[in-house]
Amino acid sequence: MSEKTPSKVLSGVEQDGLVLPKKTRFENELISGCKLKNANLCDPIFDQCVLENCDFEKADFSGSRFFNKTSLTRCSFKNADFQASGFSNSKFENCTFVKCNFREASLKDCTFVSCTFSQCKIIDNSFNAKNITNIKFIGKLQEVRFISDQPHTPISVDFELCKLDYVTFENCNLENIIPPAEAKHVFFKDVAARAKKALTVISAEPESQINKILKRRLLKLTTQRGAVFNTDNLEEYEGAEFTARFISLLQDS
Repeated sequence: MSEKTPSKVLSGVEQDGLVLPKKTRFENELISGCKLKNANLCDPIFDQCVLENCDFEKADFSGSRFFNKTSLTRCSFKNADFQASGFSNSKFENCTFVKCNFREASLKDCTFVSCTFSQCKIIDNSFNAKNITNIKFIGKLQEVRFISDQPHTPISVDFELCKLDYVTFENCNLENIIPPAEAKHVFFKDVAARAKKALTVISAEPESQINKILKRRLLKLTTQRGAVFNTDNLEEYEGAEFTARFISLLQDS
């Protein structure tokens, strides 16, 4: 591992094409006003650092490590590559991410406050619902999980311009989210009450295989606070007949 590179290497630097030594380590550093384009940071390590008012465009952060209360405030990332990066006990506040790659990155132990993700590659990843506040997603989330270890954890997220493709929520309160505007998404703020009424309806109907599946699905919703469904995902997983009946029951209730 390289010796620690002094913060003056990055603080206030405006440069195109910067290349750092492999695994350059920044420890207890203040990095402010840095503007880098086409930089290869070569698996950098940020340990208990503060980055503020920095702009990174087409910067390679792949394999990077942000940990030990490292904080990033008012930073902009455009076409940055965070593939296989680790974010442990770090915090991003008032930051923007545009067309950034988060494949294989670890996001669940990171805090995001008042951040925007626009057209980023966020696939097969997890967010800790307790650690995200006032977040906006634009574009597509695929196989992303919002998870909390505490029931009914409220999340403040704007999904209006986002497509949710097999996105799931565990122990989350969705009552205050802004749901996707795309027609294939259906949002129920009062899903628990609707599910209970729907169960009453189908319980009075003759037993059938599809009703058995509907009952199982609806029963799970009776303890949830808000739910959003992508009807394309439902049809692919359960079929068109189930999806039409399921959504209809909730809407009519």
